[in-house]
Amino acid sequence: MYLSPSGISVIPPLVRLRDRLVQEPKIGLVLFGYLLVRAQNDIQPNFMRLTHSMKNRLSAVALVAGALLLSSSPARAEISDKDFASAMDKYIQSDSGAEKLSTTVERYFQKKQVEEARKQQEAKAAAFEEQFKNPVKIDVGSSPVHGPKDAKVTIIEFSDFQCPYCKRGYTTMEEVMKAYPKDVKVAFKHYPLPFHPQAMPAAKASWAAQQQGKFWEFHNELFENQDKLNEAFYTATATKLGLNLQKFEADRKSDAAEKAVKDDYEIGQKNGIEGTPGFFVGGVQVEGAQPLDNFQKIIDRLLNKAAKK
Repeated sequence: MYLSPSGISVIPPLVRLRDRLVQEPKIGLVLFGYLLVRAQNDIQPNFMRLTHSMKNRLSAVALVAGALLLSSSPARAEISDKDFASAMDKYIQSDSGAEKLSTTVERYFQKKQVEEARKQQEAKAAAFEEQFKNPVKIDVGSSPVHGPKDAKVTIIEFSDFQCPYCKRGYTTMEEVMKAYPKDVKVAFKHYPLPFHPQAMPAAKASWAAQQQGKFWEFHNELFENQDKLNEAFYTATATKLGLNLQKFEADRKSDAAEKAVKDDYEIGQKNGIEGTPGFFVGGVQVEGAQPLDNFQKIIDRLLNKAAKK
């Protein structure tokens, strides 16, 4: 076994295995256990590249295999350890032996991957349902808000003006507002990612525009011209929107702007935001640039719940 370029453990073609061990599971278990023990001892070359954690898992399986072998096969006592090891070495060095062993190993890990994927999906679904019972509470605070004050559903958006996925999120939020003009409002919080050099300057410039009542107009210009973000663009946009340039320049370079953006970022971190965009729809978390339909399912459910009260 070796690590592919993607970092996923895969089985080399030369040791792909077939048929007989499935028909004779007891033999398969013996051979599987033996091979795993050999792998743990770094004797079998095909398993030399296993990670430390994987070797630990393999050795645990090998111990189970060995225990079953010793407890259920009286014939095992009639063969000396030396003869057994010699027979195994001869078997796994043959093409047919290696082929059969590899199929057993491959199927074992495929089964484990399927089981793990199922468990993760079930855990994710349970966590999603739990959020409807115990929604995340995030104060809007002084964040700019788009939509009616009495909206039944509030979306908290964490975004980065230089993030391409956030631009898709921006488009989706526009679609949400068109679909629910009376029932939804969006509060914007800054989450500039450190590897986007213009994310923080753009966030502070939008905060400065907010001080003159033009956040959303500035916000739209930033996303619509994402490939043009720089100092000259911020000043030009402020001019286009009719802002007081002296105040704008002073505000965007102020400690207050820095603090406002960092405060939003910390709120995001405390509530599980790890990337952008990130949303909380009525307290239910939505990760990434999801399509409109995903937001509608949550919003409709929340509106139906509110209607029943």
